[in-house]
Amino acid sequence: MTRHATSRLSALAAAISAACGAHAQTAPAPDKGAIQEVVITAERRVSNIQKTAISITAISGEELREKGQTTVGDVLADTPAVQIQGSPQGGQVFIRGVGANGDSNWVDPAVAINLDGVYSGRAERVFSSMYDLDRVEVLRGPQGTLYGRNATGGSVNVITRNPGASFDAGVNAQLGNFDLRHVDGYVNVPAGDMLSFRVALMREKRDGYFSNDGRASDLTAGRIKALLKPSKTLSVLATYDDFDSKGTGMTSVPRYFVGGPPFFNWRTDYSKPWEVDPQHPADTQRTRFKTFSLQADWDLGFGVLTVQPAQTQSSRYVETDLVAGIAAPGSALPLPASTWEETQKTLEVRLASPAAAPTRWVVGAYGFRSDNVQTGSPPSFPPPTFEGYNTQVPAESKALFGQVTVPLSDTLRLTGGLRYTQDAKTYKYGLRSTSVSTVVGYDSGMRSVDSSYSAVTYKLGAEIDISRDSMFYAQVASGYKAGGFSTTALPPLAYDPEKLTAFEVGSKNRFMNNRLQVNGELYLYRYNNYHVQYADFAAPSPVPGDPATAFMQYVVNAGAGKNSGLELEARYRVLADTELRAAVTYAHARYGDFSTPALSYLNGSPVASTPEWTATLGLQHSLSLGSGAVTFGGQIRFSDGYRVTLESNLPGGDYNNQQAAFHKTDLRLAYAPDSDKWSVSLWARNLENKAQTTQVLPFGRTQITDPRTFGLNLSYKL
Repeated sequence: MTRHATSRLSALAAAISAACGAHAQTAPAPDKGAIQEVVITAERRVSNIQKTAISITAISGEELREKGQTTVGDVLADTPAVQIQGSPQGGQVFIRGVGANGDSNWVDPAVAINLDGVYSGRAERVFSSMYDLDRVEVLRGPQGTLYGRNATGGSVNVITRNPGASFDAGVNAQLGNFDLRHVDGYVNVPAGDMLSFRVALMREKRDGYFSNDGRASDLTAGRIKALLKPSKTLSVLATYDDFDSKGTGMTSVPRYFVGGPPFFNWRTDYSKPWEVDPQHPADTQRTRFKTFSLQADWDLGFGVLTVQPAQTQSSRYVETDLVAGIAAPGSALPLPASTWEETQKTLEVRLASPAAAPTRWVVGAYGFRSDNVQTGSPPSFPPPTFEGYNTQVPAESKALFGQVTVPLSDTLRLTGGLRYTQDAKTYKYGLRSTSVSTVVGYDSGMRSVDSSYSAVTYKLGAEIDISRDSMFYAQVASGYKAGGFSTTALPPLAYDPEKLTAFEVGSKNRFMNNRLQVNGELYLYRYNNYHVQYADFAAPSPVPGDPATAFMQYVVNAGAGKNSGLELEARYRVLADTELRAAVTYAHARYGDFSTPALSYLNGSPVASTPEWTATLGLQHSLSLGSGAVTFGGQIRFSDGYRVTLESNLPGGDYNNQQAAFHKTDLRLAYAPDSDKWSVSLWARNLENKAQTTQVLPFGRTQITDPRTFGLNLSYKL
């Protein structure tokens, strides 16, 4: 650590310790207006979020339903230090400036998304629907010990509801603008003392947000869970989850370029961001995930053995719109189509200490295998004189891990963890000429390149209870993201694994008889080989003897760099029925130096999708009305301006790579009777009706956020 970084960490530690010490006292009697406790499983065990020494935000399924939030992306957009960068098929998550700026077909994400404990590395998961949800946990910072590879930025855990011991059923309906029609329901059925089932279904249709019906929604999903408890010490949970999206996908719009006419389009009215040029068709996209998993938990007395095998089959068909605007006005190009199919198999085995044990430990092993194939040609401009075919990128990963927290006294605990990971990747492809030149008929046949990697990631930390409701912690943790090949470039270009070391100090506190909660963390990241994707518009043709140039996209490594920042989150229960919330984040994220000459202009520049300052202010107030209660809630999020993309070789220069500072307001109003059998709520998001840019594409087009949306929720419980 540098001298300045050490001084900043020390200053924060002193300030937090002083504040906590000033409030250290015997806890007063419980207050009916106190902030409720939140239970999480982020560290592979059940724990109180305020007693867990990591930076984490947890949001309940009930709160998300009242807000009208139905996708993972909706949740992440409201989470401190998190940004979503658009991609043609989904989104990439950035946490504290750590993320991946490419499609998950060719560059692994830096933030792991786990659905009921099953890892998914697909960008489409960011915008998949959530229903019958228990909670979402967003872990900030590298999670290399417990979550392994591709969690350098953090982890997002989506936890759905499990079967219970009593009959339960309910339905939620949602209507909104853009002709939104959404319904989801569940039924929980016990079948004797040992077996219970839970079935949840979801259906949604909505018109597109764009004038060409882009981003239209047509979703169908279902989940079946069966829980078997043959004894007090053994339980087996079987889950089948099916998600099918047939919407038009994330369309793109022309970018207005200062100092010159639009590039690759002829649109003139930029005051209506969701209006697409007339000849620009909506893309077609169908994505499906089918996941089957088992989780067996066996209490052995000295520990709990967990075995979780899983298999996910995913498929994606895309007719993309990225280059459609290059045709002459009034004409339209056929949409290039491609398909992606993947089978992913995982197995995790863990042995963990009993929940009440003073020394908390977990050891385990993990295995991962992905087999996939892509057919069809992705879009390219200028038109290529070649095509790649039958692209396959199989991958394997194996890991051993362990973590232990040892109490040295009633108030002081030390944590240590290690994980050893081995990765192997292969790139299989064919290359043939489509040129009318002398090299017509060239066909390379199927070729293959492969590489392997390994890494040791670790965590060392200490935590101390300053008082009953205040904790201070300091830790160093590392993360690792596998290397790979630039699969949108021919011949393939290999890139090295990404590694990150994080130094973190923080505190979690409850004051005023649990009516005020203040959590904060200061961090310093040192990373090496950060993964960055960039476009080359004049790459040499990979076909021998072909003099033409082509458009290629490469993934390369940035040199050593560092990120630093601060996060503060507060909740204040002013009255038993009134709560204020606030969050402030500061992030200073900079690229290291690039060895690639085309990217030298980025040396030391801000990392994409990382505003320096963000702030969120929220209010929730309830009042009695008849035999029930009305609840009003709202929040406004402020964001600094920031770089959206790496590209600086487009007309208009850096101006066109920037998202200006903005604010976004969401509101909700709900009523529920005291019986809690039903509820009705109104919600509105993005009251300003302003679009923010989430991606600038190499073809002079951009992806933007949703317009103003509003709707009505109706819920009924049997």
